[in-house]
Amino acid sequence: MNQEQWQQWLEIQQRQTTALERIATSLERLAPTNQQAPNYQKTLDEFRGFDWSKIGAIVVQSDPSGAAIVEWSGQQFTRRSPTNKFGEAIWFSRSVGKDDDGNTRYERLITFKKAGEVEPIPERVNRAISHP
Repeated sequence: MNQEQWQQWLEIQQRQTTALERIATSLERLAPTNQQAPNYQKTLDEFRGFDWSKIGAIVVQSDPSGAAIVEWSGQQFTRRSPTNKFGEAIWFSRSVGKDDDGNTRYERLITFKKAGEVEPIPERVNRAISHP
């Protein structure tokens, strides 16, 4: 291969590399990332009027109770609410596979639950934060 052919070959390789980098960048933008859902925490009172765009989600399906399925980062999360002793809560989750024991694993996008009771700060702690 002479000098001119070598130069042409290098230019072709550079154009192909540039094209592949552009394709990779485009695919990364289109394909959902494997980002883990953040499990945002909000009060139960915020559920009905919640602005899903604040967390980058859109409502895909709703019913008389409100949002039923939302999409975030290319993944769909379904509304759940317990009918057991754990109290009043609504959350949006999705299955992410099975664990080593064959149990289904879930991740949560957001949880709406009653705000907990605030406990007073003990006097000794108040003194400690008042005097550096």
